[in-house]
Amino acid sequence: MNKISKKLSLARSFEKAHFSEIQRQERPGFHLSPAIGWLNDPNGFSFYKGEYHLFYQYNPYSTRWDAMHWGHWTSEDLLHWDYHETSFAPDEDYETGVFSGTAITDKDGSHLIMYTADYNKAPDYSTDLSGKNGVRRETQCIARGDGSQYQKYEGNPVISEKELPEEFTIEDFRDPKLWIGKDGKYYAVTVARKKSDNLGAALLFSSENAVEWQYLDMIRENDGNFGGMWECPDFFFLEGRPVLSLSVMNMKNTSPLFRNGNCTVAFVGEEAKVEPDQESIVDLIEKTMKNAKPQALDLGFDFYAPQTMERDGRTIMVGWMQAPEAGGNAPENAKWYGQMSFPRELFFRGNRLCQRPISEIQKLYKDRVELEISCENEEKSFAELEGKLLDLSLKISATKNSFERKGIFQMKFAKQGESYVLCTYDFVSGILTVDRSHAGRSASICEVRRIYVGSSEELSLRFLLDRFSFELFANDGEQVLSGTLYELPAEAKEISFQGEGLNLQVEKHSLREIELGAL
Repeated sequence: MNKISKKLSLARSFEKAHFSEIQRQERPGFHLSPAIGWLNDPNGFSFYKGEYHLFYQYNPYSTRWDAMHWGHWTSEDLLHWDYHETSFAPDEDYETGVFSGTAITDKDGSHLIMYTADYNKAPDYSTDLSGKNGVRRETQCIARGDGSQYQKYEGNPVISEKELPEEFTIEDFRDPKLWIGKDGKYYAVTVARKKSDNLGAALLFSSENAVEWQYLDMIRENDGNFGGMWECPDFFFLEGRPVLSLSVMNMKNTSPLFRNGNCTVAFVGEEAKVEPDQESIVDLIEKTMKNAKPQALDLGFDFYAPQTMERDGRTIMVGWMQAPEAGGNAPENAKWYGQMSFPRELFFRGNRLCQRPISEIQKLYKDRVELEISCENEEKSFAELEGKLLDLSLKISATKNSFERKGIFQMKFAKQGESYVLCTYDFVSGILTVDRSHAGRSASICEVRRIYVGSSEELSLRFLLDRFSFELFANDGEQVLSGTLYELPAEAKEISFQGEGLNLQVEKHSLREIELGAL
């Protein structure tokens, strides 16, 4: 029988007592939000016993980050989700927080989870690696369950100082991505901080039994061009190519192809013929991944720590739709804070890693409106396009004269009076800009993002609009820009366009709310 600790029991009682205080209309229409309190990284995204499982970093007691628990949802279709009681609390003597991790179906049929136990009790660090005198210490642990209840392994941690090479510090060593190779061995990619320069690196470990682990190789190390420490690695094969996704802390990059702050970068390697065994995966790292090409996964305001899973030939990704630096800016009196992106399918177009909303979104469609619009100098709104829960696609084309006159396309959405989000595209410079400075946020955070999508006489945009967020896919997902909109009025539903000599083809689908099963 699984033991239920006092901390876990307390968290479950607290969330059940307060879950019903949040009305359905106070939540996003089709994005996931925590049962109560705070949400950050997606965890354990997997398919097990006929259901999709998605866990999340969770603090039920506050809308601010604190001692991390794991919340839990399940779904049969990636659209409608059931809330479950808290899965993990920081209730062991080696952890003060249950940090991020992943989940797989193990060989014995159990749901195997690998996560980071974070231990940090001191105001300043000591050199005592036992943790007893207050050093920060991050180790890798496992737990097993049946899809509902989970038990941490009594021999945790399974990867600690003994397995970590001396050149890395145990103070920043976290976020395992776990899988079973075709050779039957367990593999895990983690991140760690190098002692020499305090920069991040992605490390590969292997095991015969998921309990005894050995270090294999360093997949990639930060050369200083990609922030400082790295977090939340994801390693997968897509269309035969290895992809290493990393969440980069404190990025300093002025290129319009990347962005400053905490962001996510994918390193795409060369095509591999087959999924490798232990020897060939190390060979693959040496030959391809260390020379892999970087690209940003989302250049918006709010996207971090994504996880992928494979199902029915698709690689599906979910990310935390919030910037870590905005973590202390929950709206006043908020009952919850943090949400997940809508699930995205990953695919390649040439060498470009692209993203699109999963096709299941069509099951939420309520209606369809198609318009052909000739834009003018004056801003014009269209009642047929109004809404707050929308899947809206635009094909924007400039006449030759408009292009030569350096035409600018302008769109306002989630608009009511002087409240709105502004999207502009400069056909000559190729810069797409999203400005949410008029969205009524009470906290001062990043309000403008500019990305380079290329100079062209045509541009396609797809917007997923929800009560508290938007996701913008440019040129069929070649680039993505996501953002939260927590404090716009519920009535902000107007959409307008402006731009002399520009032609629009617009397709709009209103969306139904997803069903959310109660705790």
